[in-house]
Amino acid sequence: MYLILLKRGAHAQLRSFFALFLILATAWQAQAQTGTVTGSLVEQSNGQPIPFANVVLLRAQDSTFISGAQTTETGTFAIENVAFGTYTLRATILGYRPVRRPISLGAGSPTVALGPVRLASTTTRLKEVVVQGERAILTDNLDKKVIDVSKDLTTTGGSAVDVLQNVPSVTVDQAGSVSLRGSGNVTIFVDGKPTGAAGGGRSAVLDQIPASSIQSIEVVTNPSSRYDAEGTAGVINIILKKERKDGVNGIATVTAGTKDKYNSSLSLNARKGKLNVFGSYDFRRDRRVGSGNSFQTSTFLNADAVEQTRILDQNEQGLDYRTSHAGRFGFDYNLTEYQTITLSAQPRFNRQQEFESQANRQSAPNGGILPPGSSFNLANSEREFNRSTDYALDYRRTWKDQPRRELVANAVFTPIRSESETITNRIPYDDSPFVQQRQRFDNAIDQASAQLDYVHPFGEKGRLEAGFKSVVRKFDADYKFFDALVQNDLLSNRFLYEEYIQAGYATYANATGKWSYQGGLRLEQTNTEGNQSAAIQDTTFTRSYLNLFPSAVLAYDLTKDQRLQLSYSRRLNRPGVNQLNPFIDRSEPLNTRSGNPALLPEYINSYELGFQKFFGQSNSFTTTAFYRQTNNSVQRFRQLGFNEQLQAPTTNQTILNLARGTAYGLELVGSTTVASFWKLNANLSGFRNIIEGTAPGTDIDNRNFTYTGRLNNNFTITKKLDVQLSANYRSAAVTAQGRRGEFFFTEFAGKYTVLKDKGSITLRVSDIFNTLRFNFDSFGPGFESQNSFKRETRVGFLGFTYRFGGAQQPERRRRGDRGDQQQQGPEDPSEGGID
Repeated sequence: MYLILLKRGAHAQLRSFFALFLILATAWQAQAQTGTVTGSLVEQSNGQPIPFANVVLLRAQDSTFISGAQTTETGTFAIENVAFGTYTLRATILGYRPVRRPISLGAGSPTVALGPVRLASTTTRLKEVVVQGERAILTDNLDKKVIDVSKDLTTTGGSAVDVLQNVPSVTVDQAGSVSLRGSGNVTIFVDGKPTGAAGGGRSAVLDQIPASSIQSIEVVTNPSSRYDAEGTAGVINIILKKERKDGVNGIATVTAGTKDKYNSSLSLNARKGKLNVFGSYDFRRDRRVGSGNSFQTSTFLNADAVEQTRILDQNEQGLDYRTSHAGRFGFDYNLTEYQTITLSAQPRFNRQQEFESQANRQSAPNGGILPPGSSFNLANSEREFNRSTDYALDYRRTWKDQPRRELVANAVFTPIRSESETITNRIPYDDSPFVQQRQRFDNAIDQASAQLDYVHPFGEKGRLEAGFKSVVRKFDADYKFFDALVQNDLLSNRFLYEEYIQAGYATYANATGKWSYQGGLRLEQTNTEGNQSAAIQDTTFTRSYLNLFPSAVLAYDLTKDQRLQLSYSRRLNRPGVNQLNPFIDRSEPLNTRSGNPALLPEYINSYELGFQKFFGQSNSFTTTAFYRQTNNSVQRFRQLGFNEQLQAPTTNQTILNLARGTAYGLELVGSTTVASFWKLNANLSGFRNIIEGTAPGTDIDNRNFTYTGRLNNNFTITKKLDVQLSANYRSAAVTAQGRRGEFFFTEFAGKYTVLKDKGSITLRVSDIFNTLRFNFDSFGPGFESQNSFKRETRVGFLGFTYRFGGAQQPERRRRGDRGDQQQQGPEDPSEGGID
């Protein structure tokens, strides 16, 4: 029996050896029957190499994708291990006409050396106007809209805040707060990474990003599972300009505005071989005046249970000085042809001084007696310092034989430190004593994140993305209140807060025929801990929750230039540190504020149905219908109270979860070339906003129809002179207890090219007719108020920009740059040839 088994074992080993021999022989024969295609891509006009372009081989019979490569920095490419047969080679890159060439590989010609492959730029000459093959102003991917703002003249001399004002569906208020489709809870990234804008200081950070350094804005209203789930309205990603040319290149800009407004910036980039070193510095000084008015009527019962009415009329005048310094320094190093490491630091320093005078007058229209000191003047003097730095380390890995395969790892650490001090002098109109008070805020925020993302291609169009992310945020907010020079411990407070978020995700996308689809799932675990230390009470609270966030996109190409798209995502809004701090801020005795440690995160389900239509190379139309449902809606809520010391009514503002919010509407975006010298793009968004729920002492049901619109005209007057004229409008919008008023403004800008296209002179006038004013009405049980604020907005800017370094070339982007990929719509059906 043993011999039989041994014999069978020998036969099995022999069969295994024979099978291995056949496999090796087949592999050798297959290797012997494969070939290589080599060549290089160059510009047809000047023979310059074209790097980072895509070259693919398609089977001649059915255009099935076989293999591909990406050109190197010198424009060369090589596609290896291609089975003998007949193929079509296709080369494409943005700004050039795609080319095709039949290729045959066989025993007699195993290697095909194409030599220079010449690509023609998409250039059209119309009389005296040359229109280059430019990037579309708005392009659509499956999960985001990309708005090219690099040519927006109306942001000259401005910052990221000015740029965002011109982005469809985005609005920015007088304090720099950003809203998307009416929701202020927006996650903001810079080059796909969190900045100091996350976790505090958002408007300060946006003010320190010069408009001249921004290439495009990505608006992701229904983010895929790859993005953080934070942000009810979605994600706004600011993409900065990147230099790809060899040698030393740079841009210098100087701008001066009316009434003491200045900014200047210098950007340098040096690339040689594997090393690219970059640096930039931006200085900004801004002086603004402002004025405001608040008129509040309060009705209450006094100590004798008699109804009383008080009217508080507040008028204020302010002067604001802001000075900021911002830099960005770092390097890229190519470890190999397919591996890159980037190290960068972005320091920011912001100083602000504000002077305000406020007149407060109380009256009793029904004959009530006013207590002494109830009418008074306030004189406020505030100084504030903010400093922060983003330290970032990035690693990127791609693969030669799989151009769409990618591994990206990055880590970001941002320490933020801010100090502010406000001195308030309270001067009564009668003989009541003069009162001085001082407030000091010392805030320390440390935020760190680490992320790993991997993309694996399947076939020609499929891809699987997966990744992990860890975020840690620590806040230390120390608030001290002084009566004259003596610290008042009852009104002082220190709040410590920590937040830990761990996340993992996976998404899969593919296309078959006319269908494209993407689906994903994100898992996030959140742990928080807060500790308030105050003389009145110490409060500690913790919270832990685990959530799943699905997302999906389905698109159908009706024709070559028409697409229909349906998407869904689930998101959340975590309460912020200031919203959770239970301390009652009594620095303004008639208007106090407090947070709510019992606040829960709000959850959002968002649906979109979009349609895209392209007309030729420069005309497009996009419409999107959307529906957003919010549960545990987080809203500010004001309640009427009474100050016994002042014998006057007061209001206290806190944060509550108010049941449910609903928003649905329609967006329209279009662009067209009206004439050879006139390009026009416009967007209109209209939506119904409903806020309903139950709050202490009242039921809330507030709703209205809101719409925003922007019309932008670009005129090419001569070869060297461009003019831009734009108009922006936003109608009234509701909140839980109020209504924000409408606003409208227009802007003008012009650019004249000098010094053989290396320099340009720009002129810009913002808010030409001085119509930009912010109004807000609020109401609640026992009170109603009307508020108005006007900031200096009609400003003229004159600037000069000089570009130096290598010859200007059409901008190209490296495939795989996260946040940089753009879908341009239907490509030009005409294709050039190969020399």
